[in-house]
Amino acid sequence: MVRLLARILAYNWRHYAVSVLVFVAFWQAFSVFSAVRVADDKLLTAMRQNAAYFEKAFLEGDVFETQRIIWRVKNENIKRITFHPVQFEDSRWIFKEAVVGNLYDRPRAQLSRDVPFISNGAELGHLEYVIDLVDVNAAVFSQNYILFITVVFFFLGLLAVSNMGAIQTLVAIEKSVNEINAITESGKSDIIRDSIKKNISRLPPGIIGTPFAQMTERMSGALEQAARLESELAVSKAVSDMAAQVAHDIRSPLAALGAATKDLEIPSDQRTLIDGAVGRMQGIADDLLRRYRAPGAESRPKVETCQLAGLIEQVVAEKRIQHKERAGLKIGFDNSADGARAAVDPRELQRLISNLVNNAVEALDKSGSVSVGLSAVDGRVLIKVSDDGRGVPPEILARLGQKGETHGKAGGTGLGLYHARTSVESWGGSLAIESEPGKGTAITISLPAAAKPAPGLRAVLLDDDSLVHMNWRMAAKAAGAELNAYKTPQELIAAAETLPRDIPLYIDSELADGAKGEDVAAELHAKGFSDITMATGHGPDKFAHLPWLKVTGKEPPWA
Repeated sequence: MVRLLARILAYNWRHYAVSVLVFVAFWQAFSVFSAVRVADDKLLTAMRQNAAYFEKAFLEGDVFETQRIIWRVKNENIKRITFHPVQFEDSRWIFKEAVVGNLYDRPRAQLSRDVPFISNGAELGHLEYVIDLVDVNAAVFSQNYILFITVVFFFLGLLAVSNMGAIQTLVAIEKSVNEINAITESGKSDIIRDSIKKNISRLPPGIIGTPFAQMTERMSGALEQAARLESELAVSKAVSDMAAQVAHDIRSPLAALGAATKDLEIPSDQRTLIDGAVGRMQGIADDLLRRYRAPGAESRPKVETCQLAGLIEQVVAEKRIQHKERAGLKIGFDNSADGARAAVDPRELQRLISNLVNNAVEALDKSGSVSVGLSAVDGRVLIKVSDDGRGVPPEILARLGQKGETHGKAGGTGLGLYHARTSVESWGGSLAIESEPGKGTAITISLPAAAKPAPGLRAVLLDDDSLVHMNWRMAAKAAGAELNAYKTPQELIAAAETLPRDIPLYIDSELADGAKGEDVAAELHAKGFSDITMATGHGPDKFAHLPWLKVTGKEPPWA
């Protein structure tokens, strides 16, 4: 109880101290005012009573008698009196002034006053007298200290009574805080909300129902939510640590896999598919590590304007190979918007489409079909992933896409759809889910369509010379053009799936490690690229056997 009262006093001690100081200051000012008034009254009375004696001593020049009369005029509150006489002609007055009493060295705590000394209507001089305020206060306090202490305690008691309601509220809050601290230390944070509700009921009746009590109840809800978020954060950190470890450990096997496939005798389209899949997995691993090392990195995705058909085709091709052993499964791609472009993070887009296709496949009992469609309407690009599987009940459909919500997947976390929705929204788009039990599900991604680059304002360069790259980039920037520059054939072949087939390609003939640009050009021509130019110092005769190939110098097309 003593501890509780001490804490309550600690809440208000500043207010109590200020109140007492104001009272003491008022008391002292009033005491000084009263003492000065009394000193003045006594002085004026004594002057009237001794005026005749003083006049006689003054006219006779009796210095000692004059001083004795000044002593009678002086009272206990006056520390010193100085008489300054008026000089009369033929007067026998033999001194200029008379001083009675002494002073302490307290110039800032002394009050000086000046009054004329008049007898029978004649001014004999003036009295300058000094009142020492420190001595006056000490005298007043010594005479009235019992009254002073009594009034101070009465004043404090009045403050306490006037704050009784606040004190009751503080007592209830203190009990609540102590109980919550005990619950927190015991680890039973799940019952904090019930404890706060119980303590709110202990508040004074006038407090319950006020904004204060309502705020406290809302705080209890916030505490409960914070406890739940803390638990989710611990799970999220564990998943993040595991993902970072997996991303770190998978990099070496991926590099080995990529190196091993280079020596395999396989068709070029399959090699392209394998290289693309390995590159995408490597990108996913790099992205996971980047986000783990810089937790805020996921809020700053690498958004760029991409041609979407190539990105989607690569994912669909991977999924066909992944699920080729499943009988009766068809995975199709319907592209009715060739050349459609949008500002996205290409790796993240491929990742979320891959997850959506996996979800669609899992929704099928045995056989069935999954369709990925790309279309454009009213300035927007639509990516639609649909299946003819089991579908989703309406009561669950409304919650899908929220964090932690999943359906029909054992051990599912609901993070796939949640991340898909948040990623699409970060690109300025939206994600909609339509489903009917027994008939299937369709997920539509709507993105703002990006304008196609003007003819001649976008090009691809393949050259192993850094100076050539610098020259072309400067020229592209000056012309407001878009340049995709690569140094190795492997880089260009891997990126070819995301490029429109009519984009101008400029390829050097003599590349690093003995690679020939004309061989790369032939491979790209076989993939459907129609505008290929050799940017080289060789003459056109060297490439006469490739009639579809144009030849020019090393200068940028915008120079």
